[in-house]
Amino acid sequence: MAAVEPSPSLFTGPLGAVETNPTALKLILGGKLRELRVAAGLDPSAVDVRLGFSRSKTSRIELGRHGCKPTDALALLDLYGVAGDERVTEFVRLVEQSRRSDWWRSFSDVLSDFFAPLVALEGAAATIRTYEPFYVPGLLQTSAYARAVIQSGPARLYSHDVQRRVDLRQERQRQLDQKDGPRLWALIDESVLLRTVGGPQVMRGQLEHLAAMMQEPRITLQIAPLDVTASVGVGTGVTYLRFALGDLKDAVYIEHLTDSTFSQKPQVVEQYRDMLDRLGACAQTPRQSLALVQERLARL
Repeated sequence: MAAVEPSPSLFTGPLGAVETNPTALKLILGGKLRELRVAAGLDPSAVDVRLGFSRSKTSRIELGRHGCKPTDALALLDLYGVAGDERVTEFVRLVEQSRRSDWWRSFSDVLSDFFAPLVALEGAAATIRTYEPFYVPGLLQTSAYARAVIQSGPARLYSHDVQRRVDLRQERQRQLDQKDGPRLWALIDESVLLRTVGGPQVMRGQLEHLAAMMQEPRITLQIAPLDVTASVGVGTGVTYLRFALGDLKDAVYIEHLTDSTFSQKPQVVEQYRDMLDRLGACAQTPRQSLALVQERLARL
């Protein structure tokens, strides 16, 4: 079994703010353990047997679905030929960080399983790119607009559940205010401006907020005219997460009628990134988009 060549770190670069995101850390650590296992010429089942793990435990750790204990990490690193240096110390420290609870778990009562992967990782992204065909993106919604959107859904919700969902949306927005928070590049369909959600007063407040957010240097918003969205062929909401770290793969979240798809498969991610690129190239510029928002405000 070949030992891994020594290096200052097992990672491609400093993890920075990602260290505060347990879900992202689990994925990064799992991916690194997989690389080390492959380099050592072992398959997951062989590792399970060698270390006395339960069946498929190694695979679940590598996929970020199973929290890795520090003792497990030490055993795995030793088996893969990484032992007794600062790389081990760094890795175990990150394992301990990854075992903390994510902030969003306190909203598990109102957070659907299919939405959780996006919420879990968007704060770790360098850039969030999103396209919304029906509503203002959740990261740019006012609380009143968000409440109206949530109440318009098919499920009849108690007022407490509605407020919890609004609170979750606002908590997600706070990640944009962090020092190392993600940049937001949002594309919205022109029809979103014409759809008076929650009544004129709520819509006016939302458009005023949107105009203010468009002045923020880390936020870019473009309006996609109706003929553009028809030609590009976008029929659903899409969010693309671009990570600055080579140890964490980019991801895409695609909305459907009753559920969604979250994928980090390169071919899927590339397809939707290309779609967002084409849509952004055909959409109104940020300055033109601001003028459209202000024009709509004047008519309300």
